[in-house]
Amino acid sequence: MRRSTLAVAFTAVLGLLAVGPPVAADPGDAPGTYENHIMDDLADAFSDPSIIQGKDGYWYAYATQTSLRKDNRGGPWDDQYFMPIMRSQDLVDWEYVGEVFGRDNHPEWRDFEKTYYWAPDVRYIDGLYYLYYAAAGGGGPRNQIGLATAPTPAGPWTDIGHPVIEEDDGANQIDPALFVDDDGAKYLYYGSFKDAGVRAVELNAEGTAPVGDSVQVVGSRQGEAPYVVKRDGFYYLFYSGLGCCEREKGGYPVFVGRSDNPLGPFTDRDGDSLTGLYPGGTIVNSPNGNRWVASGHSANVVDHSGQEWILVNGFDRFEEDLTWGGRPTLMDRLDWIDGWPTVNAGAWSSDGPQTAPVGAWDAGSRFEDGLDGFTAAGPGRWKTGSDDLSGGFASNTANSPVPSFLLPADGPTGDVRLEADIRVADDRGRAGLVLGYKDSRNNAVAWVDGSGLLTVEVQRHGRVVERRESQAYEGLDLAAWHSLTAVVESGTAHVELSASLLGMPLAELDVDVPDWTPGGAAAVRGAAQIDNLGATALYEPVTEPIADPEVGGLIFGEEFDDADLAGWDWFGAPDGQVQDGAYVWPTQDADLSGKGAMASALLHDAPEGTYTVEARLRLPISEDPATDESQRPQAGLVAFQSPSSSIHLAPVRNGPSGQVLLWIGRDRNPWPEMQVGTAADDMWLRLRHTVDPDTGEHLFQAATSRDGVEYTWGGVWTLPAGTDPRIGLVSMAGEGLTATFDYVRFYE
Repeated sequence: MRRSTLAVAFTAVLGLLAVGPPVAADPGDAPGTYENHIMDDLADAFSDPSIIQGKDGYWYAYATQTSLRKDNRGGPWDDQYFMPIMRSQDLVDWEYVGEVFGRDNHPEWRDFEKTYYWAPDVRYIDGLYYLYYAAAGGGGPRNQIGLATAPTPAGPWTDIGHPVIEEDDGANQIDPALFVDDDGAKYLYYGSFKDAGVRAVELNAEGTAPVGDSVQVVGSRQGEAPYVVKRDGFYYLFYSGLGCCEREKGGYPVFVGRSDNPLGPFTDRDGDSLTGLYPGGTIVNSPNGNRWVASGHSANVVDHSGQEWILVNGFDRFEEDLTWGGRPTLMDRLDWIDGWPTVNAGAWSSDGPQTAPVGAWDAGSRFEDGLDGFTAAGPGRWKTGSDDLSGGFASNTANSPVPSFLLPADGPTGDVRLEADIRVADDRGRAGLVLGYKDSRNNAVAWVDGSGLLTVEVQRHGRVVERRESQAYEGLDLAAWHSLTAVVESGTAHVELSASLLGMPLAELDVDVPDWTPGGAAAVRGAAQIDNLGATALYEPVTEPIADPEVGGLIFGEEFDDADLAGWDWFGAPDGQVQDGAYVWPTQDADLSGKGAMASALLHDAPEGTYTVEARLRLPISEDPATDESQRPQAGLVAFQSPSSSIHLAPVRNGPSGQVLLWIGRDRNPWPEMQVGTAADDMWLRLRHTVDPDTGEHLFQAATSRDGVEYTWGGVWTLPAGTDPRIGLVSMAGEGLTATFDYVRFYE
């Protein structure tokens, strides 16, 4: 597979597409639908996705260095794609654009052929695109974070010539993500699974170096791939948990916490800190038993209707070629319910046809072909122009304080989402988004002037009767394109000024608006330009999550009142004992891996069909005395067919953090496993068993509780069809703790 090794501006890249990957994907999607993965005929591997809506109106996606296609793997270094770039008009059909780096423009501060370029994070600031990335491998210090900039989303990309973050704070310098606050301050988030956890640090005004020390925002060995958005006054920190790169035993769930400060502390829905001994974290996405696993490393995007979507990478666990390590990109609806995000209302990553994002306005234009579909009102004349950054745009020639309007000839009514890119040449001019229009003397307009002042004015009979203002930070360059959006719903408009629709509002306000026709642009004094102007019927939000699994009546239970333990037997040597109405079992220095001593399991036949097994456990992991990393004392429930065909749910002390994991692998090392809920010394554990009607696989969904009343339901894992797994208890993976099981109960 041959292709360009240097990303250039898109006008130049067009001529290279013939020798690159296939230009378009998903030709079989029915109109208005899509199916994961979203680049299926274009990129077999597109991991650690980042996405942005460019000022030319297209969405651009970026990924970690990859061979891109299975038939391209194993080739020489030049056949790698050094952070490939795709673009789409609708978030469904994608085309190849180029790549960020190559031999002619790679960072000179590392050895090109020994460095891997991971996890790009793309932002737009004052007319320039910023791409933070991880430089990993043997081409320099182990991991560092770099920065390249470009005038367009396709490039050409120029590295700044030095790392932004060195390897100097005990963290893993990978997976960067930038957040720009409404005061102009820049914050970089990064880190992965070392004791220093995920970090956050303020950057200088140029975004090229830290200012002060970093702080921990996610607990030790708890997560990676941070991504921050601001919503309703809160900073939401998304991150991904254990199991990033494992098809056969990788969960990689996405979690979130929020704070009223970009540097934290962040807490989850239950109020638990993300950095405590038992770090919290509200589940956003996790494996659900379909084909997709290891579905994490997220980035968010919004469609024209206002619906948010989340991109993750994942493995297809039914992929026959187990030597292929490529992770494609998945996309699903991101719902905000009661102030917290969740994927598909809690159903998580989809497998099968889905309703597609709204990729076209009900009324709108990129102004590539004139002003078709719009009418003008007010002084002056509207005309179109073009530039390399945005393509076509519209502007008004009138040098008048009286507003000029550019209105869709047939726009939507009712609840709508409005958007435009605006550019204001000087402080005298203003550019506006029309929130409601009756005539030139009766209208409501969201204005932005050259100082960054966001103003909503409601005008009746030629007089302004209401005005609301919100000032963006001093120094914001409104001579560069910025995004102006509004959601008009039930007579109220929420208006945001941002750089590029990535959940980083620079100014925002709410105002009541009259029931006039929404949509269109406005300009004053001819100093403003408008692009990507659209009006679209507002999406209908999902307000209720899917129900948790229903736990029925008691089938039978073991209360450990009798030492006989009728119905139970052992895999391996018997251990532990019934004592004072509980089963007391010191943790064994053994596990299920077969690499050393084989752990025991106390087992019972499971009911047929659907059931839930529950155990109450005390395991004092807060007192874990282990100083040897090979000691991982853990205890809990196990679904067991054999040591190599088993999963167990157990709390463990993972270095400085206590975690409760669905242990997919046989080893005592927690790296490839899947976090469920927040850990504690006293836990209630559940495994919910169902059988997949299509595959016959045994599906086990894990749940945890710290009070026996409120449960957190986590991800799903499978045992093969044709097996007959039993249910039981384990206490293993390192000496030093004693597990106390109060009961085991089976429910319908």
